[in-house]
Amino acid sequence: MGNTKKIVFTTENVNWGGSELLWTKTIPELVNQECKIGVCVNQKLQLPDWIVALENEKRICVYKTPVSGLSKIKQIANKFLPYKFRLKPKDKRQEFISEFHPDLLVINQGFNFNGVDLMDFAMQSKINYVTISHAVNEGLWPDLNLRKKMILGFGNSQKNYFVSKDNLEVTEAQLGVSLQNNEVIRNPFNVPFAIDLAYPKQENYHLAYVGRYDFYAKGQDVLLRVLAKEKWKKRNIVVNFYGEGNDVENLKDMIQLYEIKNAIVHPYSSTIDIWKKNQALVLTSRFEGLPLVLVEAMLCKRFAIITNVSGNKELIEDNQTGFIAAAPRPEYVDEAMERAWQVRENWQLIGEEARKQLIKHIPENPALVFANQLTAILNGKN
Repeated sequence: MGNTKKIVFTTENVNWGGSELLWTKTIPELVNQECKIGVCVNQKLQLPDWIVALENEKRICVYKTPVSGLSKIKQIANKFLPYKFRLKPKDKRQEFISEFHPDLLVINQGFNFNGVDLMDFAMQSKINYVTISHAVNEGLWPDLNLRKKMILGFGNSQKNYFVSKDNLEVTEAQLGVSLQNNEVIRNPFNVPFAIDLAYPKQENYHLAYVGRYDFYAKGQDVLLRVLAKEKWKKRNIVVNFYGEGNDVENLKDMIQLYEIKNAIVHPYSSTIDIWKKNQALVLTSRFEGLPLVLVEAMLCKRFAIITNVSGNKELIEDNQTGFIAAAPRPEYVDEAMERAWQVRENWQLIGEEARKQLIKHIPENPALVFANQLTAILNGKN
């Protein structure tokens, strides 16, 4: 007998990124289990090919909400109103969800608070739901009103999923409560689990910084202040930046300001192409979830130099499978990079050990694992 359970997936994000991989990769797994799937996204979000194909084949139902549901007059009025009095468009997702009548609603959020209004709607409508939180910013704490909404939203869900243990612990601190219905999950990755890339041996040592150009979150500016030091300018080391984002011009300007000749800004490159050329990852984030680029680098036998924020350190043993900077500050990043530089002849061996340790913690198919967890909830076995 086929599975007639119905699930609706929503995401609070309007741009494609690592936060969208888990739920979109999980959908084909659930379709194979004969679940009926609805997808509700902002029309600005560009859906991946595998979701578009399922929609074209009529195997899932996709609803795209308009960017703004406010009239021109109301949009103008909002420019003059205090934030708490601003007019909000009706959330058309609610109509779609109600008509679909799901057995389970999956609320995907880039941070840990974006989906509170949808959680409230689900509670009022008596719809079972789960949440996925992909990042937590320790520098961004909820006010009293938002905190109350989060406590209710997380407290009434079937399960709250976090991509790192640290994100869960910080969320509990922000709320001042212990969440009982939680679990740490892993995101899918963009390289084969069994990938075996040769170590790139070349005249210079190449580090890759892979991430969107967003200084507030990703902290490329911290790394550039380190590379501005004369000792790094004189060494045969190259830092290759890969990504897209609003701060790309600022990135280029800082490189010029500090006269850094060994930093190169690249256009988009595939993950495998990046690790064919680079021997290690450097990531000076100010906050994270658990970076997908870190998992991919380690799978490819490349170690990482990271900052001690969010879930970054949960997969790395300092000085053994990578190097951890105490905080996203130039002096700490410089210290961690210096430790790595002093053992540069061992980078290949460190990368190989990084992969060995990683595969003990990462499933081969995280999307299938998550799909099975959702069907267990649907079947009352969570």
